[in-house]
Amino acid sequence: MTPTRLVGGCAALVFAAATVSAAPGAAGAEPVPSTSCAAEAEGYRLVRVLDLPTAANWLDETPPYTFEDTTGLDDGADRFGYCLELTTDEGTSWVWTSMEALGADVDDLGLPTRMERSRHRFVDDLTVASNVPGVTETDGGSGWVEMWPNKSNATGSGQIPGASETVHDADDAVLWANGYGSFQVHAFADARDARGPRAAAAPSATPVLAVNGFTTPAPQTMDVGIGASQGGSPDWTAAKNAGDYTGRRLAFYARPSLVRVDTAPRSRQVVPRPGRTASTVRVPVTGAATDPAVTAVELRTTRDGRQTVRRAAVSPARPRFAFTVTLPVALTSTDLELVARTADGGRHRIGRAVDVVAGDVIVVQGQSNAQAGKQPNATSSEADRSRWVRTFGTSNNNRPELAAAIDGWTYATGDNVQRVAAVGQWAVRMGQLMSARLRVPIAIVNGARGGQPISYFARDDDDPTDGTTSYGMLLNRLTRAGLAGPGAIDVMLWYQGEADRDRTAVHVAGFTELVADWRKDYGATLPVYVHQVRSSPCLESDPVTLRDAQRRLPDTIDNLRLQSTTGLNGHDGCHFDYVDGYRTLGEQNAALLLDDLYRPGAAKLAPPNPRTVHRTDDNPNQLVVKLHSPRTPLTVETGAAADFRVPGTVVESVRWQRGRGLVLTLDRPVPADATVAYVAHRHSGPRVIDRLGLGLLAFQIPVE
Repeated sequence: MTPTRLVGGCAALVFAAATVSAAPGAAGAEPVPSTSCAAEAEGYRLVRVLDLPTAANWLDETPPYTFEDTTGLDDGADRFGYCLELTTDEGTSWVWTSMEALGADVDDLGLPTRMERSRHRFVDDLTVASNVPGVTETDGGSGWVEMWPNKSNATGSGQIPGASETVHDADDAVLWANGYGSFQVHAFADARDARGPRAAAAPSATPVLAVNGFTTPAPQTMDVGIGASQGGSPDWTAAKNAGDYTGRRLAFYARPSLVRVDTAPRSRQVVPRPGRTASTVRVPVTGAATDPAVTAVELRTTRDGRQTVRRAAVSPARPRFAFTVTLPVALTSTDLELVARTADGGRHRIGRAVDVVAGDVIVVQGQSNAQAGKQPNATSSEADRSRWVRTFGTSNNNRPELAAAIDGWTYATGDNVQRVAAVGQWAVRMGQLMSARLRVPIAIVNGARGGQPISYFARDDDDPTDGTTSYGMLLNRLTRAGLAGPGAIDVMLWYQGEADRDRTAVHVAGFTELVADWRKDYGATLPVYVHQVRSSPCLESDPVTLRDAQRRLPDTIDNLRLQSTTGLNGHDGCHFDYVDGYRTLGEQNAALLLDDLYRPGAAKLAPPNPRTVHRTDDNPNQLVVKLHSPRTPLTVETGAAADFRVPGTVVESVRWQRGRGLVLTLDRPVPADATVAYVAHRHSGPRVIDRLGLGLLAFQIPVE
């Protein structure tokens, strides 16, 4: 069974399965090697053995396994196991760890020398045993895996409380470039630390095993270790210690399935509720027994400390089982555990899904201000994270092979861009506020990529799921997360246009087609919010035609709303600081979405938007900009007149007058065929804002 399969709109979880026994290798095959983990691996099949040299470059190559045998796994493997043995003249140190299968089949079981074999995620049915002092044994615990052929750095994903941002440890960042290699398993000391952001003075997860440096272009001595290194990086990065051992063996095991799980929620998943109004969501848990020894399957559900147990009898004639779990749409989570009962009285845990919730779904798309990572020397958004704001997979800023390989639900972070769990700074703040106000979990999936024109985001109509395109990467990611069905997404937030460099017609045509395609794939009534860019291109505030075209998009596209960015002070000419920038934008977005999507009746909040411009009868030097909401008070900060343009004149002053709008006074009479533009202020400076701080939309309008 595969973790990416979708049945009934819910992503299927790779549940770990136990077996009654394991057969030896096929008749006539070479003898099965023995390892120090034989007792712990009872019920597993040894699939591959790799005797590690001191140095290697196996990038995009299959390592020279000394033993391979995948027989007896026709029904799939639901659990993987790893055994690392390090030998010196004094004896052999070993560690065993097993967990739910990390791939679709046993081809995924091995050293990750190809990018499509990368894994970077939580595991929640972790077993650890070792003869090394200091390695804590566990059964059914939580962990974190970092497996890839790439380089990495110490700036992590924010999933491990207490992890360092400067030293390689239990939470590092996989980078775009190949050329080092990591095969690491880490275990949480406290299962609560695997359930969302939580302050910790020391790392809450520590290495169990590590093999690093197996794809270096110029082969260098590999790093190997059991437990945490006591010197240098805790995860053994750059230890270059493989030569300290006379033997280094890494063995890979798989447990054949007792039960195939077709449909089930995943750990930390946000299951979408229909229509933003449902108070509960019904989630199926279905599958079939694949071993005739299984006589029953139990589903154990735990919520708020109370457990319920349901049982379904199965037999070879009737192997299928089906349960339904009702999840509350609330700030409470549910743990699920499947257990198989066998004819000999055995009880075998099939797998676990922890911290499952139901809630609403937001997608963010666009370029760098949609990514909204922490800018150099800017403020962090870490304090505004929430356990109830989550995401799936990794950033679209990664290479397609890497983005497609990395699954799993995580707790959303804002500061980093090219990371697991990254959703952007303003999205983190928006999600935190919406979740707290609604008392509902929020899923945010960010598919943005910096510096890209509108054409980059286009759909390939011949193959919408083409994973080499931005559109296909996002669609595939949402599908794997169980969020791609009609109505699963509650709103799409778009922030893009700087890279189109004021090419208005190209931008409008491309975006209009993009919205139509979103509504083909995500639902015909999908609400879309457009952030009017602060400038197009970056660092140039005068070009305004593209921004004015964005302002007028609701005239031609149904169910589309606008958001302004001219009221944000923390502006560097292209991006924003968190304080007075992305944080404020997150707060404003939350206010608009709550008003528009969750309160009955017409939306009451909107950025100030001009409707028309006309002359005044009593003063030839004055113009009045009428607004769509003329009674909404505006504050015109001192100096804002300099950001208004009337060709051939100087705008001397601007004031807001109730019932009329903005009154502009010029240094001379209004020219014939005049136009008025508001280009906003580059960097921080005088603004025109409403009571919420929403800035006046940039515009260019002919005088009537």
